[in-house]
Amino acid sequence: MATYKFAGYQSTKEKRTWRGDFTDDLPAGVAVTSATATHIPPSGSALTPTVHAIENNSGGVAAIVPVSLDLIGSIVLGEHYLDVVATLNNAQAEKVHLRMLIRVNS
Repeated sequence: MATYKFAGYQSTKEKRTWRGDFTDDLPAGVAVTSATATHIPPSGSALTPTVHAIENNSGGVAAIVPVSLDLIGSIVLGEHYLDVVATLNNAQAEKVHLRMLIRVNS
């Protein structure tokens, strides 16, 4: 199952870190152990996201996956997505689908 979230706005020349929060998808006693991310642009070539160390949520459970996307001026404006897939300590996987708008060319 995937959770869909609007992440926010980003310009073509800034680096932002988005957080895939899996808190709502975790059964009791389950935590995120690792994660991967994929960039899906509206057209053109995808960029390679950087997945950072998993963070704890306010309840102390490893549930938040920070992902950065370095953008360059030639990227296509429009709706971009980051699919963040987390592997859980119960051997299951969950996905957060982050939608972000690249709308400023500076």
